[in-house]
Amino acid sequence: MNESELYQYALFMLSRRDYGTVELHARMKRRMYEKNEGIIDETLIERVIVRLNEQHFLDDVRVIKLHLQGYIRKGYGPLRIKQELKQKGFTSSLIDLQFANLDVDWFELARQVRCKKFGDEAPSDFKEKSKQIRYLQYRGFSGDMIFEQFR
Repeated sequence: MNESELYQYALFMLSRRDYGTVELHARMKRRMYEKNEGIIDETLIERVIVRLNEQHFLDDVRVIKLHLQGYIRKGYGPLRIKQELKQKGFTSSLIDLQFANLDVDWFELARQVRCKKFGDEAPSDFKEKSKQIRYLQYRGFSGDMIFEQFR
């Protein structure tokens, strides 16, 4: 697989959806492994990634912003969002920078998520309260955001 073919493959992938640098690198590496009988040329992949960055087809900041909007819309809390973004290969410093620029009331989002799932009524017994706490923890809200809902 030569540079032109790999570049065309990367453009095809980016035309379908936005990828982060690490995620696209892994996809190109897998594609090269399949097409070259197991031979992977890392320098070729790096050249294609540099070329895509220079042409602004690959932008980690834009991809993080898009993921953030999607996760917030789905009702995920900050802990879960950070975990998901780290799994996608973004650096902690880049994630923290985007979180600093974010204007979200996490307490209000936690309230909306709880009310959507369980209704506006406060839980009547310990078992129901525990269930709601576990759900909000799973969604990625911190302890202070969760316990604020039950005051």
